[in-house]
Amino acid sequence: EDVAYRRGVGAVLAEGTYRAALEIARRKGLPPEEVLRYAVQVKGIGVGAHGIRSGKDYPQPIAYAASVQGGDHTSVAGLPVASEESEVWSAFLDSAVICSFTAVEEATVLRFLRAVTGWGVTREEMYGTIGPRVLALQRVLLLLGGPDVRWDPRVHDDNPPRFYEPLPTGPYAGSRASRDEVRAKLLEYYSQLGWDELGVPTAETLRRLGLHDAVEVAEQIRRELGGG
Repeated sequence: EDVAYRRGVGAVLAEGTYRAALEIARRKGLPPEEVLRYAVQVKGIGVGAHGIRSGKDYPQPIAYAASVQGGDHTSVAGLPVASEESEVWSAFLDSAVICSFTAVEEATVLRFLRAVTGWGVTREEMYGTIGPRVLALQRVLLLLGGPDVRWDPRVHDDNPPRFYEPLPTGPYAGSRASRDEVRAKLLEYYSQLGWDELGVPTAETLRRLGLHDAVEVAEQIRRELGGG
């Protein structure tokens, strides 16, 4: 109730995990990173009930780190890109207005789509063009940032610090994410999507996907990040 009505500490928590952590750090006179290390969020979005350390809830260590929607558990990244493990699949489902909880296999989704729309969408188009186009545009907009936040993929394409700490109890006690594995898989993920080593979609990729208006914006982002 205090969160809904922004009363007391509820006014701070109503801002969400990321901004609440920044505000707490400000009030305590602490460096932001001292509080953010306890905030289980990725690029401003709080992670829900699903972690990655056990390898059983979300089995891929880049599920959140590479996602264009950060800590959103309904749009997680994975390898290979052309599979239901990838955020490309999530992007396609969202575009087709199909709930991911239906757990319908891709062949059935395509049959439904063809029957309803008359479009002859193929699996190759789904994974090679439609899904990647959505992700590339989301990625450019994400890195473009807003009035008070800019995400640097070298810093923010990562898991919450807690995910690198061993699980303290339970059947998977001691399990944790590996920074080296996360970094290696991030670079492979970028490569499979046609993004550069900074995670910025290349001009060639954007043109291939028909996102011509995003080319210069992506180049600007790349320059600001010190690449290209």
